[in-house]
Amino acid sequence: MRLAYIDTSFILSILLETEKSDLAEQILEAYSDSHFMISGIAINEALYVATYEYYRQKGIVKGGYSLRRLISKQGYPREVIDAIDSFLKDLNTKIINDYFDYDEYLQIIQNFKLLPNDAQIALTCKHYGINTILTFDEDFKRIPWLRVAP
Repeated sequence: MRLAYIDTSFILSILLETEKSDLAEQILEAYSDSHFMISGIAINEALYVATYEYYRQKGIVKGGYSLRRLISKQGYPREVIDAIDSFLKDLNTKIINDYFDYDEYLQIIQNFKLLPNDAQIALTCKHYGINTILTFDEDFKRIPWLRVAP
């Protein structure tokens, strides 16, 4: 069975209505025989961005700082938590630990010019032998051990 990592941009395209939502649904169908995996860093990013969008659409926040204050008072919206949880459970997604090796991490950041969280995800995929990533983040195309879908 093929292993496929679900990246933040992919989750957000499913949960939020974007121009890539239909494509994301098609990719899910094409990879329906895969064993889906995700780590904490992608869940963390998805939760933060989806929460921001939730409150932004309600006109409650305008920027990251105001979101931090709002979260400290109201917490995360149940609708956002439930949507992410349902999505992962519906796909029978295995939640894996983020892998970190400092020297490898520095090499990945420098060699492939990735943002820190993307480097962490690439390193995690390498560690677990995951060779496919479902993402709309073009930066992962620079990683030789990852096949990017789409």
